[in-house]
Amino acid sequence: MSGESLQTTIGFLVANLNRQLERELEENLRPLKLPVDQLRVLQTLASDEAADGLSMSEIARTILIDASTLTKVIDRMISDSLVYRAADPADRRRVRVLLTQKGAALLKTLRPMLDRQEEELRRTFDDLMDDQTPRNFAELLEHFCKRSAPQT
Repeated sequence: MSGESLQTTIGFLVANLNRQLERELEENLRPLKLPVDQLRVLQTLASDEAADGLSMSEIARTILIDASTLTKVIDRMISDSLVYRAADPADRRRVRVLLTQKGAALLKTLRPMLDRQEEELRRTFDDLMDDQTPRNFAELLEHFCKRSAPQT
C-alpha cells in the first residue's frame, strides 16, 4: 500500500460510496422527515426473518448502529406509530419490535425509490463489467463512486 493515496484505498472507497448512497436517501426522504436510520429499521422489520419481530440487539446489529442510538430511533418511531414493542412470547422478559400497518404502508410507498437506487447500482455494475473488467476491487469501487445519482 505504500505510495497509494487514501482516495484509492478500499476502506476509503467503501466509506465514500456508503456516504453517497446515504446522502441520496436523505435527500429523497427529506420531504417525509424520515431519517435513514428509521428507513433501515422499517426495511429490517419488513423482512421475512422479522415476521415475529426482532429484539433491539438484532435490529442494531442488522442496521449497524449502537444500542443507545437505536433506542432513540425506536422511541421516535413508536411515537409516529411506525413500530411497536411487544413482549417476546418465548421469554416475557425480552421485548421485540414489530412493524405497524402504518410503518408497512410507508415502506411500501418508498419501495419504488429504493428499487430505483438498487437498479441504478446494478446497472452501473453491469455496464462496467460489459465495457471492461476492473483490474481489482478498488477499481470497481472507484467506478461506483464516480457514478451519477439516480434522478427521482
